[in-house]
Amino acid sequence: MKYMIAFFFAFLATAGLATCPKNPSIGTDLNRAYDELKFAKFSADAQHVTDQLWSLWTKAPDGKAQRLLNNGMLKMRQGDLDDAEADLTELVAYCPNYAEGYNQRAFARYLSSKFKDALPDLEKALSIRPRHLGALSGAGLTYLALGQVAKAEIQFRKLFNLNPFTPERNLIPNLGTDL
Repeated sequence: MKYMIAFFFAFLATAGLATCPKNPSIGTDLNRAYDELKFAKFSADAQHVTDQLWSLWTKAPDGKAQRLLNNGMLKMRQGDLDDAEADLTELVAYCPNYAEGYNQRAFARYLSSKFKDALPDLEKALSIRPRHLGALSGAGLTYLALGQVAKAEIQFRKLFNLNPFTPERNLIPNLGTDL
């Protein structure tokens, strides 16, 4: 019986049903980047930090996840949104705790005008990485596209609190008069 169980698990692993490993440990680097962003004096400094954040967020848990992410992002840039969404759906099925998979799938859905479908992915990404600037921006823009201005403003204010140089600052009503 022991051999049957061992054979079964070996078969599952070789059949491509392996599970995604843990997310890369990036918490310390994220905290350092957010601290830098908080004290940035110029937009160029803030942009440098956000570039660092994107490189951290897009570091997938393993090679398979990285290929799916890269392929999905490439297909989005090429305008092949359905195939991008398919790759990113495979990524979130494989790595359900990897925030960037959800964020990028939400972006593909947003670009396809599937705004209501994008929101659950953005919520999931933010539940994993609450300070994800891209997911906060995406949530705000998605809420705007759905005509939910008050909810959009909440997301943009969270984003602004993390990155005062965010371009979305222009979408926050009364900014500067109510701070």
